Amino acid sequence: MGKIAILLFTTPLQFQNSDTAIEFINAALEKGHEVTVIGLGDGVYNVAKFLVVEDMPSPVGKFKELSERGVKFVNCFPCCTARGLKPEEAFISTASIESTTTVLEIIRDADRFFAIMI
Repeated sequence: MGKIAILLFTTPLQFQNSDTAIEFINAALEKGHEVTVIGLGDGVYNVAKFLVVEDMPSPVGKFKELSERGVKFVNCFPCCTARGLKPEEAFISTASIESTTTVLEIIRDADRFFAIMI
């Protein structure tokens, strides 16, 4: 199937947007699509492991489960740097931190691109 890139701008604390992304990703996976989620701005917090709370559902925990199903998570390096977040300390192990150039390449190479914000 196709490649889908999703740009996620909002934090998991505004869970409605994260939940929308999660439902969209689940539907795309069921159809056999390859999905990459790009955290930009405060969207980098969607894969922040320090926001995972045991025995409490959270978007971060759901994103972690999606990563185990093959969803790629990419965070913008300048966005992480501006927030003082270090990849080895802050994010789930399957999330990568990439340059703006790499983020743009992911978007360019996607068959479909969606942005979820505000």
